[in-house]
Parts: sequence; C-alpha cells; structure tokens
Amino acid sequence: MATPRTGRRTTKQRLAISAVFQDESSFMTAQQVFDALRDGDVSVGLATVYRNLQAMADDGELDAIR
Repeated sequence: MATPRTGRRTTKQRLAISAVFQDESSFMTAQQVFDALRDGDVSVGLATVYRNLQAMADDGELDAIR
C-alpha cells in the first residue's frame, strides 16, 4: 500500500521508524534511531534506517540536519 501523498510504500520498517519519532521530541541521529529500534526488538538494518530517513526528509515528514 502506498501513501497517497508520496506514492511510497508503507512498510513495517517505515512505520517503526515513524513510531520512534512520535515518542521523541528532539533530533536523533540515524544511529540513535537504529538503536531505539533494536531496543524495541524491531529487526531492521542500519542501511534501511538511513534510506527511510532520507525518504522521509525528502517527503517533508521530518527535518534533517547536515
């Protein structure tokens, strides 16, 4: 299933990453997101976290600091 606004698929990894930010009010690095997911027993690779964060930033769902 794709999100209507972006046309990207809604995957369980993307939903899990979004959930991390719903519980957090400050900026997080990709490594911090990855660690939070692992602490929550979510199986996801670091590269997947980076790709999804970039896609979410491109779609305006979150802000990126470079």
